[in-house]
Amino acid sequence: MQALSQTMAGRVHGIGNKRVRRGNWFAAISAALCIFLAMLILVPIANILYDVFWAHAPGASPFDQLGSAKAALTVLANTSLVLGVAAILAVFFGSLFAWLNERTDVEMSWASKVLPIIPLLLPPIAGSIGWVMLASDRAGLLNVWGKRLLEFMGIQTDGPLVSIFSWSGLIFVYLIYTLPHVYLCVASALRNLDPSLEEASRVNGAGPLKTLVKVTLPAVLPAIISGGTISIIYGIALFSVPAIIASQAGIDILAVKIVNLMMAEFPPKTGAALLFGLVIVVVISVMTWIQRRVISSGKFATIGGKGAQVTLVKLGWVRWPARMLLLGYILVATILPFGTLFLVSLQRFWTANIDWSRLSFRHYLNVFGNSFASQGILNSLTLAISVATVVMFVTALIAFRMYTSRNWLVTGAIDFTLKLPATISNLVIGMAFIVMFAGAPFYLHGTLTILLLAYAVLYLPQASIIASSAIAQVGRQLQEASSVAGASEGKTFFRIMFPLMLPGLVAGWTMLFVLLAGDLTASAMLSGTGNPVIGSVILNLWTEGSFAPVAAFATVVSIIMASVVLTVMWISERLTQRSR
Repeated sequence: MQALSQTMAGRVHGIGNKRVRRGNWFAAISAALCIFLAMLILVPIANILYDVFWAHAPGASPFDQLGSAKAALTVLANTSLVLGVAAILAVFFGSLFAWLNERTDVEMSWASKVLPIIPLLLPPIAGSIGWVMLASDRAGLLNVWGKRLLEFMGIQTDGPLVSIFSWSGLIFVYLIYTLPHVYLCVASALRNLDPSLEEASRVNGAGPLKTLVKVTLPAVLPAIISGGTISIIYGIALFSVPAIIASQAGIDILAVKIVNLMMAEFPPKTGAALLFGLVIVVVISVMTWIQRRVISSGKFATIGGKGAQVTLVKLGWVRWPARMLLLGYILVATILPFGTLFLVSLQRFWTANIDWSRLSFRHYLNVFGNSFASQGILNSLTLAISVATVVMFVTALIAFRMYTSRNWLVTGAIDFTLKLPATISNLVIGMAFIVMFAGAPFYLHGTLTILLLAYAVLYLPQASIIASSAIAQVGRQLQEASSVAGASEGKTFFRIMFPLMLPGLVAGWTMLFVLLAGDLTASAMLSGTGNPVIGSVILNLWTEGSFAPVAAFATVVSIIMASVVLTVMWISERLTQRSR
């Protein structure tokens, strides 16, 4: 700790040789970015709100479109139950996996750090299809092969062994895609946490469990709250999982209801969809309030130096059950659905009765010999890398300005604006961008530009939460020391705060990249036939009933995304080691 403090003191002294008055270029650029983002978010949304609530035709008010109150309450209750249970399980298991990998001798090398987030590399629509192929009542591979095994053992069963079209199946798939968000946030916070705090607890006689509960968890509480908030935001906006699984199970979920109101109805009932969106406003507002209260309280550990090496908790006989838990999660969340997709991609069509002699790569040749699919991958990767990089950097800059500002009214307004897109369905935002930018004077419909702008707005909430958590983990001491030394805000940010925030920001970049590359809802509305993306290609193949080509396409997409993410995670690990 003393060594890092001296290093930082020297850096601050070097920065502060020339005093710069506060009204500098950094503040001007920050203000300009805030104004631009506010206009990009608020103007399209205000435009469509005006059309729906004030310029609607007689008899077409949102409340007239809403229909039965009982049906609406059923949708909200179903969504609350699924998301609530999935979020609680995601926070518990995501935090547990992060602690096992970062603070114990579970010793599974790089696999334990990488594989828990592998489900993010499989687009949700492809993962949902994989689980349908695995656990559908009649043709699911687990059910068909499991029954054959039981019959071979002389056991007769009625009905499916497992059913993905059920409450438990739906919650399970939601858990798969929300847990990695918690894991990424908590693991990054644990890597930044000063291990001397935990060591001091052990020296004073506290055992591993007491140290975990009394020291470690409170120290990374902002990251846990951020992970839970992101998992709920992501779960509310997730359309592909309930569309494929919940609809077949007869469970009405809010995301599907909103989509149906806007896409399956004619004319679209946008007003009713926005009324449902108001419920999401309340949920996100409460979660944001909790997060801000935790961060503002300051009752958690921040980066102040790392003079001690991490002493891993020895699990003893618990180590093997912990390994089995991690491997079990990897199996059910990644290997089984991915392996099923790969197997189906080699068949002529999806069936549990596999003719092993007729497996081939014909669908890979057919799908990727098509320029539409290849262009979709290239466009998605370009957009994902560009938007994730720009959005994470901009939100980090804004988070720094908000964290150092004493004007709570302005910071509150900025924070609310950045998180506002999370309260509205992706389809509503997509429609708002179509209305705003598709026609005169912009004429951006079907272009990559409109996708870039829409993606930036859609994923600002997640990026702002991650950036806030990253800067909260750094703390105010170094920033205040830099200010006392006379350094400008720009130099303080780029020389001190940004390098310390970098591990958390890289983890956030990884998550944004995966979400952007696999986006479905906004992509289906905004991408043109000349500019396809991964989501629109998968949607087209799925609606055509081309299950084997979908599996082939999803397999290659997952391999490409995994390569990018593993490279970035390797860079993040090197950055973390260098910061120590």
